[in-house]
Amino acid sequence: MIDPRAIGRIIRQIRSEKGIGLRELGRMANISAASLGAIEKGASSPTLFTLSKILKALETDFLELFAEASGKESSPVFSAHDSRGVSDDFREYIFLLPRRNDIKFEMVHEHIAATERTSEWDVHDADMGGVVLSGGPRVLEIEGMGEWTLRQGDSFYVKAGRKHRLVNKGKKAMTLITVYYPPRF
Repeated sequence: MIDPRAIGRIIRQIRSEKGIGLRELGRMANISAASLGAIEKGASSPTLFTLSKILKALETDFLELFAEASGKESSPVFSAHDSRGVSDDFREYIFLLPRRNDIKFEMVHEHIAATERTSEWDVHDADMGGVVLSGGPRVLEIEGMGEWTLRQGDSFYVKAGRKHRLVNKGKKAMTLITVYYPPRF
C-alpha cells in the first residue's frame, strides 16, 4: 500500500508540473482550495472519492500513480505480492493487473467498511461490472433508474457515464471484485 501521507506530495508535484494553481485545481475538482492545501501539506487525508476527483482534474488516475507498469507481456500470471493499492478510512482498492498494452480491462479488489456514512455519487468514463465476494448487503443506486440490493455472489453492471453509488448497508466489511472496460489508465 502507498503511504497516505505521500499523496499530498504527489498531488502538489503533478499540479506544479502542469502549471495549475491551487485555486484553479480546486475549481476543476470542485474542492475548496483550503481543503486541497491541507491535503498537499499532509494535514488532511482525502477519501478515495475526493482523491479520484483531484486526479481526474489533473488528467491522471489511481493506476497512473499507484500501479506498476510491467514490460513482461508474455506472462499471464500476476503475483499478489506485486499488486499495488490505495486506501482511506472506508475503502481499499488493490489493482490486480499491471498496466500493460496487451491488457484490455482494469480489475480491482475492493474492501468497503461497514459504515453509517452514505457513499458519494460517482460517474466513470468506463463500463463497470463486479461481483460481491463477501459481506453486505450492499445497495447499488443508479440515478434515474432505481436501486438494488446486492448480496454475496450477486453481480452488477453500470454503463459508462451513469451517475451511481454503492453503499455497504451491512454490519461487516464487504469485499468485491470490480472490472472496468476500457481501462481507466
